[in-house]
Amino acid sequence: MKKWCVGLVLGVLLLYPDSIFAQSNDEFKPYGRAFGRIFANYHAGINEASSVDQGFELVRAYLGYEHFLSNEFSARINLDIGSPNDLSEYSKIRRYAYFKNAYVQYKKSDLTVQFGLISLKQFELQEKIWERRYLKKSFADEFKIGSSADLGMMVSYNFNKHLGADFTVMNGEGYSSLQADDKYKYGLGATFNASKSFLIRGYVDFIKDEVAQTTPVLFLSYTYKGNFNIAGEYNYQYNNNFKSGQDLYGYSVFSKYNLNKQIQLFARFDKLQSNTLPGKTTPWQLSKDGSMVIGGIQYAPVKGIKIALDYQDWYPWAANLSNKSFIYLDLEVSL
Repeated sequence: MKKWCVGLVLGVLLLYPDSIFAQSNDEFKPYGRAFGRIFANYHAGINEASSVDQGFELVRAYLGYEHFLSNEFSARINLDIGSPNDLSEYSKIRRYAYFKNAYVQYKKSDLTVQFGLISLKQFELQEKIWERRYLKKSFADEFKIGSSADLGMMVSYNFNKHLGADFTVMNGEGYSSLQADDKYKYGLGATFNASKSFLIRGYVDFIKDEVAQTTPVLFLSYTYKGNFNIAGEYNYQYNNNFKSGQDLYGYSVFSKYNLNKQIQLFARFDKLQSNTLPGKTTPWQLSKDGSMVIGGIQYAPVKGIKIALDYQDWYPWAANLSNKSFIYLDLEVSL
């Protein structure tokens, strides 16, 4: 496996030797920039099942630095500072720092190569169009169908202005659990831009332990006159967590409309399901299956600040669980 990965890198070098090793005639002065993002909110439960959950919350912060070494080479490091998911609700005051990104990038014309702890293109695209990572993660990230970053290597190439493809080899553990083992996850994606208005992307990844886990994804986005957008994705994960026959699947649909340059209306609907195993009468993950509804208004007073007033509701599929409704005031600050 390691020999195969080295072979892929050597193949890229052989295909583009002049681009990678040639010296630019233009004098380049290395430079860098620091960046940061803060996610915070105030939320209040508005029905009986959620009424005790309310207050101010600092969700997370990103602190990082990007340095451009030449016209083609750059490096990026990004810290994700938040509370691990395995801590109790009474321990959220604690903050732990993870490396979200730490990679070197080569970019020349239509070719891009990244190596290290990289953000995965599959999640970056959905988050870019959703535009509200500070409010809620994209579908697959929110429901743990995959991780938005991982340790590995990605090669992407744009064949023309309409079609691009990418291939990724990664550990498959995510960015908060970087253990080394003999398992690798392979991802292959293709993005087609029919025009500035319509985009479609297909993606599939594969990882095998004793059982193979495979996740195909389809994503579509349509924009009308730059002011209205509707997008949706469908995910199906076969053998979730390497459990044979234990599948997880669902979809997310979201939309936005710009009233003007500062005010935007938005809405989102997610549906998560698990299959029913042979001999059983209920889905294997019934207690976590359900639907999520989000709707609200976003205000951007200046560049770098987003404020959203929104309604969020979770409807569980299990009959013995109650839905939880909230009003949120969310904030993102980009530095």
